[in-house]
Amino acid sequence: MIIDKIENAHYYTNLHHRFSKVFDFIKNNDLSKIDNGKHSIVGEEIFAVVMEYTTQEISKCKTESHKKYIDIQYMIDGEEEIGFTTLHNQIPTTPYNETGDYIFYNGEKLDTLELKKDHFTIFFEDDIHQTMRMLESPKKLKKIVFKILK
Repeated sequence: MIIDKIENAHYYTNLHHRFSKVFDFIKNNDLSKIDNGKHSIVGEEIFAVVMEYTTQEISKCKTESHKKYIDIQYMIDGEEEIGFTTLHNQIPTTPYNETGDYIFYNGEKLDTLELKKDHFTIFFEDDIHQTMRMLESPKKLKKIVFKILK
């Protein structure tokens, strides 16, 4: 798991051969005006899902990991708390959903980070994460989640 501000994205482009296309997309588009929904960047190899939602109490948030895609989550506007931990013998609460590429877990004993405007996180396949968590109170945000085929 990585968290950083977008101006440091160049440090991470060599971690995966598709990361540079994601960071170029962020730099070369006005994301404040991008429509919600799915946006193809390179077919199903790299796509983005733009979403707006209101953060919520931890008890309402889902905890997940992925097998097929790496997530780069970039905060366009707003902020949220994200719970995370490394996958290590946790027992899933649901079977793997191949179509949606997710496995759910219970959200106990997670470390936390704050994802703020113009910052990003990278979640690899061994990173369990729980998004949508409110910091102090529910607030609206706009975020883009890039799905990068491993």
